Amino acid sequence: MTELTFVKSFLSAVDSRPVRFSQDYVADPSSMKWPIPYTLPRLPQSYASLPKKIKTTDVPGAAKSVNVQLKSARNPTLDLSLDNAPLMTTTVHDLREFVRQRVVVGDSGQPPAAEKIKILFNKKPVGGSAEKTLAEILSDVQPDALSGGKTVEFGVMIMGGAIVRAETAPAETQKESAPGTTEPSGEEVLSTDAFWSDLQEFLGRRIRDRDEASRLATIFRQAWEASRS
Repeated sequence: MTELTFVKSFLSAVDSRPVRFSQDYVADPSSMKWPIPYTLPRLPQSYASLPKKIKTTDVPGAAKSVNVQLKSARNPTLDLSLDNAPLMTTTVHDLREFVRQRVVVGDSGQPPAAEKIKILFNKKPVGGSAEKTLAEILSDVQPDALSGGKTVEFGVMIMGGAIVRAETAPAETQKESAPGTTEPSGEEVLSTDAFWSDLQEFLGRRIRDRDEASRLATIFRQAWEASRS
């Protein structure tokens, strides 16, 4: 039998069968060969780790503040208080400036250089950068203070000595020394050097630039004096 004859006979046999199964077609299960089920290999379970959220409240000293006492036993005798000083932003430089604006060198009336003021903690000078924060100072030696609301004492040593500004005396003391006196008016307060020193100190803490704070305080004072003329 040639290939052509075989193909013709095969097509004739196929053509006689229905193209589709009828709706009532039922296959005999016993005559059907079921395939062996194939199970895919189990893939290793790997889950992408989610980035860990860091809360600012988890950082020691974040958004906390303490009350700082700055004391010097001699040359000059000081007992200053800096309330609600933020642990994460208040630096050694800020403490120096706080002291610097309240003392003068001899009769010159000028504050000492910042480098002459040493900040002590536990009777030892605080080392490192002047930008070292309270949180960094207290983290190793007094970690319980990082919870905030504490009072922390620092020592002060001024190289070469200094004297306390007369204007820094508390208002209550001035009233007791001069009975019957009335509180100064706003213009009288603005006429004192203490007001402009306090303004310069405030600007220095806010912008963290001593020279710029001094320049701005001078501009404000000159503008105020010009408005009076």
